[in-house]
Amino acid sequence: MYINPAQYALVFQEIKRSSSSHSTCRLILFVSCLSIDSICTAKILSLVLKKSLIQYQLIPVVGYADLKEHYQRLDADVANIILIGCGAMIDIEAFFEIDVNEYVSEQAPDVTQSLYEDLDKAVQKSLHLRRKIYIIDGNRPWNLDNVFGSEMVVCFDDGYIDKNLQKERASYKMLVDASDHESDDEDQEDDSDSDSDNEDEVEEIAVGSGEELDKDENEDSRKRKHEDDAKRLRKQRRKALHSSESLLETYYNQGTAIFTATTAITYALLATIGETSIDNLWLSIIGVSSLDRLHSDVYDKIVPLFKEEVHRLNPSNSSGSSSERTADSNTLAIEKDYHLFLLRHWTLYDSFFYSSLVNSKLNLWTEDGKKKLHKLFAKMGISLSVAQQKWLYMDIAVKKNLPVIFSKYLPLYGLEGVVREGFVRTFGYSGQLSAMECVESLAALLETDDSSLGKDTKNKENGESEQDEINARIQNKEKLWVNNFWSSWDALNMSTQGTNSRIVSARTKTIGDIKKLKGFDLMIHGLENAKEIQQTIFKTGMSVLERKLIKNLRLYRLCVLNDGSIPDLNLFNNPLILSKLGNWLLENINELEFLNFSTKKGDSKLNALKPLVVASLDAASDTYLVIGLAPKYPRGLDNSTLAKITQNQDKKDISLMTRLNTFSVAFQKVSSTSGAKVRINSFDSSIIEIRKDDLSPFLEKLTLSGLI
Repeated sequence: MYINPAQYALVFQEIKRSSSSHSTCRLILFVSCLSIDSICTAKILSLVLKKSLIQYQLIPVVGYADLKEHYQRLDADVANIILIGCGAMIDIEAFFEIDVNEYVSEQAPDVTQSLYEDLDKAVQKSLHLRRKIYIIDGNRPWNLDNVFGSEMVVCFDDGYIDKNLQKERASYKMLVDASDHESDDEDQEDDSDSDSDNEDEVEEIAVGSGEELDKDENEDSRKRKHEDDAKRLRKQRRKALHSSESLLETYYNQGTAIFTATTAITYALLATIGETSIDNLWLSIIGVSSLDRLHSDVYDKIVPLFKEEVHRLNPSNSSGSSSERTADSNTLAIEKDYHLFLLRHWTLYDSFFYSSLVNSKLNLWTEDGKKKLHKLFAKMGISLSVAQQKWLYMDIAVKKNLPVIFSKYLPLYGLEGVVREGFVRTFGYSGQLSAMECVESLAALLETDDSSLGKDTKNKENGESEQDEINARIQNKEKLWVNNFWSSWDALNMSTQGTNSRIVSARTKTIGDIKKLKGFDLMIHGLENAKEIQQTIFKTGMSVLERKLIKNLRLYRLCVLNDGSIPDLNLFNNPLILSKLGNWLLENINELEFLNFSTKKGDSKLNALKPLVVASLDAASDTYLVIGLAPKYPRGLDNSTLAKITQNQDKKDISLMTRLNTFSVAFQKVSSTSGAKVRINSFDSSIIEIRKDDLSPFLEKLTLSGLI
């Protein structure tokens, strides 16, 4: 079943009531450990639960196999399970192999009568279960078995279901009723067979006089008419069932996307229970900001609401920090921010050069693009020597004039989107961080580990089979991701300081010193890692484009990273980093497409933007990590361009064309029919692992499948 925001408070109070225990932990939080949005959501819930003195256990999970394994280990006393960033797209009861009847309690729920009456009937019925599973997830489409067919599973919805899934609800109900009706028909057939002998005896007795024969003829006529009516009704029913099946098949095959942020759902929950605060709002802003690059429409939809919250909770500093900073300043402000990569922690030149937006607009991977960048600095009146100074030591007069300079010259190069409003948090004398800077730092902490970066953490032991070695490497890789989760978790405690000074460069620290970093210091250390990762991604992306390693196939583009062609290949065994590289390539290719589209005259039409498949070889396990990326249009297109695209593509909804990822469906169907050894374990089913020898035939079947 599902609940709307109006029911959040009542359900959360029930979670707290049923989780309260002095002896055992009855509340479990499962968190997708590779999602910044999910991590921030878990941090918010942990703060609220601690304040209410509710015991809970937090378990980061890397994929479905890990999730199921941890679930099967749970104690029988666990009453509530919250899935954060996972679970929306699978049938939870079937996946966990749950028999709901085992959790039915005969005791009446311990809820006040007024609270009980305010809940709808489905929620009231679920209160009689000893265990419930709650889903807070922005991934779509919803699995309809969770939403309409389960009393044990409760989905936190933001109003999308009532607004958009009414046809799916009716079709789902019709198919369920038909299934129940078929079961009843089978029972009736069994009963009719047992009475067939008695009917034969009655027919023998009925044979007699002429009157009886006429009566039989009338009965036969009525019987034939009844059979014709029943046949017509069955035909109509089959047609309706077929239509319902087609509708649900279309619903599930439309592709996947992130439609909202889990932090936005959680903050709406906090608003209903009166737990909104600057700290919780800041965590929510970081979570939503993590979706900005890949899901800009979700970010643009939610951010205005958070800006209103900043004004409400921190009115004196919401339009800029005009007051003097003190040692205990902890303000959250809306200030002019720049869509440049870590500008406050790098040089102006590097921030421009390694910004994805600037890189794609100016095509910096070409010599002409680099000349454009130098020409841009010359027009702005900023010498390259000044631009290459650290931001902290850069001329204060230049920094103050940047908003004016940018607004004047950047639109000439299509870079007007660089300057925009952003969220900035002050941490006393320690410094300031914007939400986007925190996102880059957390992503770097999730992507790399200082102790194992570029190193093989597992050597093959004597007598160990190849499959055992591969399984061991997968386990070690997943353990590393869980460790990275806890590093990001610690970094979110930004009010605390570690034992090391953040002024010391991260390069000079030992691994032991880095492990002692906490909160703000750890976040700063993550920024240093983010710079290195961004440089590697750009270097690799430029090499791919210059060497023309991207194949333009009929339905999609393909980029395969092999050993020897890419120097830092092992770094791209992480799905987050490979996704960044793929999106960097996609943005640059799409900008070239739009450049050709805008310069052509006449009736020229823009070719449909193609999706991209990126595969990275893991030589040690002889497998490829493969990710499929949906096509997307460049951000900030004007209305006239959007109108042309709509006309050329014969589509009405541009947002659906840019957001829905059909690879998630295609990969699953092709893997089940191709015979290739494919591992689909990620919560994002557009990310798979495939054996090296199976990649080519798999991609060939993918091309011929027509599913993209």
